[in-house]
Amino acid sequence: MEILPLSKNHEKWIRKLHQKKYRDEEGIFIAEGFNSFEAAMRTTRHDVKEVVIENSIPESALKNLPDGLPVYTCSKKVMEAISTEENPQGIVIVCHQRDFHFSDLENGTPGQTLLYLENISDPGNLGTILRTATWFGISEILLSPSSVDPFNTKVIRASAGTIFSQEIYLSVDSDDLFRLAEKHDYNLIATVPRDGLLIRRWQGAGKNIILFGPEVQGLSKELIEKAHHRISIPGKGDAESLNLAAAAAIILYEITARKP
Repeated sequence: MEILPLSKNHEKWIRKLHQKKYRDEEGIFIAEGFNSFEAAMRTTRHDVKEVVIENSIPESALKNLPDGLPVYTCSKKVMEAISTEENPQGIVIVCHQRDFHFSDLENGTPGQTLLYLENISDPGNLGTILRTATWFGISEILLSPSSVDPFNTKVIRASAGTIFSQEIYLSVDSDDLFRLAEKHDYNLIATVPRDGLLIRRWQGAGKNIILFGPEVQGLSKELIEKAHHRISIPGKGDAESLNLAAAAAIILYEITARKP
């Protein structure tokens, strides 16, 4: 394995990838840390373009690298410059964004449970939901047009590398969602903070698309009205609502625990 020094121009190019417009222009994103590195090595969903490691990291840490994959080394100072983490682990991977086309999902054989995330703006929430969905065996995520970029470095960090095991469909509007549900006989399940069927009482049979909205506004009126069921998590305290990622974890547990 040949390791080359990272040039100044190359460093500047990687730093540009912190911005969405440059990621979109090149169809590339960066992920950081050994969780992401190991996850990327186990999947073909997003091909790795190159790896950058801090010069204090031993070569033995780079296991199972494909032949010919470029590897670059840099100082701790440069690693801190190209990283978005407060305490970088010393490894950054640059990956190609794989596009998942909604038409392929619509014309294919989707899973039993899908997630639809409407106008999710917090990258930490999105990343944590991706991580939770992976834990419960859900791999197809639909994002509305106004949701946060899933290739935002904060999303990837919060996902703990699980973004590499997800199929994420971007800019899926309500018409797309309704058409998919009708064609494949999905129930649309709206999550609402109150006045829905308590999650423990919901049977959850059949194929479902679980709808989550942002913490403050919640799901749009259109989605709530078009949903086949509305579900809520019972609470005992006086908090206005649960954190979105926490609510998703509870609901996905309840739903998947009932399935064989």
